[in-house]
Amino acid sequence: MLEIFEIPKEERPKTLLLTLYFFLIIAAFWIQKPLRTSKFVKAVGVENLPWAKLGTAALILPVMMLYSAVIRRMPRGYAAFTCSLVFVGGSLFFWRVFSGQAPDWAHYTYFFYIDIYITVMLAAFWSLAHATTPPDQAKRTYAVVGAGGILGGAIGSAVTGWLVNRIGSSNLMLVCAAVLLSVAWISWKLSQMCALPMPAPDPDPGFKRAVAGARLTFADPYLLSIAGMVACYEIVSNIVDYQFSAATAAHFSGEGDLAAFIGKLSTANIGVSVMVQILATSLILRRWGPRGGVMVLPVTLGVLSAAYLGIPTVAIAALLFSSDATFNYSINQTSKETLYTPTDEAVKYQAKAFIDMFVFRVAKGLSALMILFVNLKLKPAGWDAPRLSVISLAFVLAWAVLARKAGRRFDELSAPAV
Repeated sequence: MLEIFEIPKEERPKTLLLTLYFFLIIAAFWIQKPLRTSKFVKAVGVENLPWAKLGTAALILPVMMLYSAVIRRMPRGYAAFTCSLVFVGGSLFFWRVFSGQAPDWAHYTYFFYIDIYITVMLAAFWSLAHATTPPDQAKRTYAVVGAGGILGGAIGSAVTGWLVNRIGSSNLMLVCAAVLLSVAWISWKLSQMCALPMPAPDPDPGFKRAVAGARLTFADPYLLSIAGMVACYEIVSNIVDYQFSAATAAHFSGEGDLAAFIGKLSTANIGVSVMVQILATSLILRRWGPRGGVMVLPVTLGVLSAAYLGIPTVAIAALLFSSDATFNYSINQTSKETLYTPTDEAVKYQAKAFIDMFVFRVAKGLSALMILFVNLKLKPAGWDAPRLSVISLAFVLAWAVLARKAGRRFDELSAPAV
């Protein structure tokens, strides 16, 4: 297979290890993500889900600051190896906790743990991948590595979908522990294979880069439009996720049945997303550019949010959730990243990092606060989960306006000079 991608023979062992590494960390995430949601909504209640998401948004920044401080003091391979072993311990801990009747704090902690896991493990993986792969090799190998991640998502969610009722949710955590032991071995093997040195001191710490990125973003209307799109999407997506969780929690009586449904649906979503990426994304970008691509998701979510407001069934909630997952990871992500291509290097690295990390997290926290406000203040007046679509539609409208503005500006920036 690697011959198809014109990868030289001497690069193939490392490429296969990186691909397997990425496959396994994504698979472990998708095994656990349906478990996290089903356990939380059944044990603690879907109305408390915004508290968990608010806690996650608050925790990620200090966790990543701690991670950054640690990896500066050891070679990249050893850092990835250490992270893998930490999460092996985490999987064993939660297997033990959930083998019996787990207290509420365990469900909150597990919810936080899964988001911390994927954030840290992806950072460790890409840090190791970039340290072991020169730019010319990356052009040849990263497509294969990325395919490993897509396959990992499909396999991981399928494992939960078809096995959770057979072997039990807590035993799937043992499966994750075994998977992460394999990840630890791969990271160790890569560090030995490539003889990685200590990382060079960073003369420009992350905080300074974040400040520089914020200045660039707020000084440029084009970047502000992109930041607004990211914020609006995150708010709408979190509302959609909450509506889906509320609808499915009411529809499925058992935790295992709910986890199985989410796992199977996620497998289908990933498959459809791949098909959209292959068949539609390139066609849309060639014909209309990102100006057309960035409009697909807000229009789709706007139509389906209006439908769910009028016909609040679990089928429409699932279709709304699936449309978000399918189009975001295909046409929307690709089109949004394309918007950065006519900008300079500082924008691509500093402003983009600020938007992807800070704006994304703030919007996630704001969406949780909005849902909490509705639950605490408006629910007694009849504002149930479907009525949250009113808020979604307002942000979809703002999102569409910003997307149209950014698309037009992209056309101006990328037009040939006369």
